[in-house]
Amino acid sequence: MARHAPDMFAAIHVGSEQIGVQIVEYTSLDDIKIIEQSYRQVMLGEETFKTERISFGAVSEICELLKGYRRLLTEYGVRDYRLVATTAVREAHNQSYIIDQIKVKTGFNVEVVDMPQEIFYKYISLVKTVTDHGLMNSQDGMLFVDISSGGLGFTLYKEGKLCYQQNIHIGALRIKESFDKCQRDSAHFHEALSEYIISTIEPVEKEMSRHDIKRLVLSGTETKLFLKMLGKEQGKVTFVSLSEFDDLYKQVRFLKLPQIIKTFNLTEHKADVVLPTILLYKQIVSLTNPEEIVIPSDQFIDGIVVKHIAEKTGHEHNKLIENQLISLCWEIGKKFYYDPAHAAAVEKWSLLLFDKLARIHGLGERHRLLLQVAAILHDIGKYVNLRRHYFYSYRLIVSSDIMGLSETEKQVMANVAFYHSKGTPADSDANFAVLTQEQKVTVSKLSAIIRLADAIDRSHRQKVSQAEAVLRGDELIISVTSSEDMSLEGWTFADKADFFEDVFGIRAILIRRAG
Repeated sequence: MARHAPDMFAAIHVGSEQIGVQIVEYTSLDDIKIIEQSYRQVMLGEETFKTERISFGAVSEICELLKGYRRLLTEYGVRDYRLVATTAVREAHNQSYIIDQIKVKTGFNVEVVDMPQEIFYKYISLVKTVTDHGLMNSQDGMLFVDISSGGLGFTLYKEGKLCYQQNIHIGALRIKESFDKCQRDSAHFHEALSEYIISTIEPVEKEMSRHDIKRLVLSGTETKLFLKMLGKEQGKVTFVSLSEFDDLYKQVRFLKLPQIIKTFNLTEHKADVVLPTILLYKQIVSLTNPEEIVIPSDQFIDGIVVKHIAEKTGHEHNKLIENQLISLCWEIGKKFYYDPAHAAAVEKWSLLLFDKLARIHGLGERHRLLLQVAAILHDIGKYVNLRRHYFYSYRLIVSSDIMGLSETEKQVMANVAFYHSKGTPADSDANFAVLTQEQKVTVSKLSAIIRLADAIDRSHRQKVSQAEAVLRGDELIISVTSSEDMSLEGWTFADKADFFEDVFGIRAILIRRAG
């Protein structure tokens, strides 16, 4: 069979410390060829952290660089691209003006991702790399720690699922900018910086103590610097022993800036982040006590490429990551002492109804995922207060870092949890009013579905062993098999069916079959 011609894709990343482009040819996720890549160092992060904005002089420089990337894409005939901006643009108060200037001057549309998404993109690429190197097969824990200029992400993988995920607004450059030059030159800086880092990442310590972590997988902008100081060449995956790290830490911890510059042949800019980076690594190693440190070469831009190609080609890696995301949501539920059996029942019946209503609701696979996560977490508000638990479910969901879901998606999902039992979605509710018109319709559709699913297990006793749903004309007939009395479920279902009919124009009917 003739091999079809490869497709082309370009990923462009506007980061805090560099702007890069990567152009690839691919036929599948396992057949990717980089045909062009270029990176240019920038100082956007420092400017944003200091002034909370990016100057228009810097924006003009960005646009000139992006114009060059635009010419590059034209030369290669690349039409499929994504331009993604992270911390510096995300946190700049003049973000909207920056995005507009880039659009006007270069024709590029800019996608700004939040921190959980940023961590998620890198994780997608990292998982593929460590899997390709046979490192994901162990039952032992593997902690992925991504340190960017302004963020720190902990992602714990164990026995095929995600057990923990936490993002913190702390990074090597952000730490540096938290102290002025006089403070960094102080004899007490090492101790003060250690205490600052320890106090910031302290919430992670309790969780890490519950797990045996075999490998610590480090990623981020400063890993190249770290390996250079160790005298190691960076490969696709580089291994660092704890003794190698300890020797470097002992060498660096009391050096002043001029000594660091001379000892490791660094620029002042790079030398300035050495101590924050090494101390941050030290505290993370102390928290986890791993057997070895693994440093893949993957960058954020690689994550953009892997995610895009996995989605375009329907690669199984996409499903693997989605399953891990779902496993993380179950762990979040445990944290709030939810009822897992009821959550599983609502998840099961919600997805059954969603699939059967496909030609009616007009929603996609991503909406199905949001419904699934909302079903798992819909009752977690009971951890705070049984009265108005739906309100607290909403608050807990929007305030949780759920890797792989954007803030916008979390708003949709949290609103579905808010309306899972009662209430009519309306602009009089602040949580609903902030949504776009399209999102409001989506929330109403998913809420109508989850209400019926919740009603089927209203007693929280999982009376239904089997269910089938059939669309007949303007009726959705749901037949359930149960050997128990279903009066409570039947009455609740009839009550919830009114809202379902308002949304879909279809009457939902529940029929019980003796088990």
